[in-house]
Amino acid sequence: NNWKKFSLTDVEGKKISFSKSRNRNHKEYMLVARFFTRRALNVEAVGRTLKPLWRSRQEFTIREACDHVLLFVFELETDAERVLANKPWSFDKHVVLFQRFDASVPARSLRFTKMKFWVQIHGLPMRMLDPETAYELGETIGPVVPFENDKELIGRDFLRVRVEVDVS
Repeated sequence: NNWKKFSLTDVEGKKISFSKSRNRNHKEYMLVARFFTRRALNVEAVGRTLKPLWRSRQEFTIREACDHVLLFVFELETDAERVLANKPWSFDKHVVLFQRFDASVPARSLRFTKMKFWVQIHGLPMRMLDPETAYELGETIGPVVPFENDKELIGRDFLRVRVEVDVS
């Protein structure tokens, strides 16, 4: 019954349009990263450490999104894609999980549960050093990431395979 009595004045009931603030002259490419550490993050130190490693062609900015989660905003899509292609990453000896971010959801609702690792398999007989064995053994750990050139899965006396692991 109280809601039926509720009303707004003309000033209070004015609608808000966000379209002006969302129109940007340039497109941004965003990645969000979860730092798996209990230590406090120093955003400037993260930037100083990662900038020379990534060798981005254009600048990127870093913003704190929430606890141990940082937002990286790139000017070039190729710079963001290079960061994703070269993962896994670590910072100060702790794992960092990256994922694309389109800003349609709050950063604290994101789940960082899967990470891709290169796994080496040693001690196999030479006759078993083939891509099929690499995929089969990799599947026992987690889903195997398909590889373009299967010959690169075979080392001198070991196999290697990229596997997605649930780190939650």
